[in-house]
Amino acid sequence: MTKEIDIKEELLKQMDGYSVETTDLFSTSTRNTIEKHKTRLRRQKWIAGISWVFTFLYAVGMHNLKVYLLNYNTEDVLTREEFWLIRFSDMCLIVVVLISVLLTYLVYAKSKTLTMLQICARLASIEDHLRKMSQEGSPCKP
Repeated sequence: MTKEIDIKEELLKQMDGYSVETTDLFSTSTRNTIEKHKTRLRRQKWIAGISWVFTFLYAVGMHNLKVYLLNYNTEDVLTREEFWLIRFSDMCLIVVVLISVLLTYLVYAKSKTLTMLQICARLASIEDHLRKMSQEGSPCKP
């Protein structure tokens, strides 16, 4: 009956998630790998966030430039340089948005990878714990 209680307590700890740092069965190499992934994910989140801020500022800046060019133009026709400036700003905005979307997707994919690594590590920990418990309970064969 004590084995069942131990298994139940270990499973509850695993479900709570705080036993990842406290359990003896959790290998240090797996912990190091997960910590590296967490660090990379945190860095990628910052990069993706900064890219979205840059995208927003670029879009607002280009919109204001277009308003200025179109409203304060003394003639009703844009010069060649003004036309190409507007055209290139539109193309650059598309590129900046695509880069931000790609960075956001990479953050999502890295997050899913980290979640799967944590699940695998917890399952391996539970497996090791169950294996040790079954070896303790089985009689030794001569």
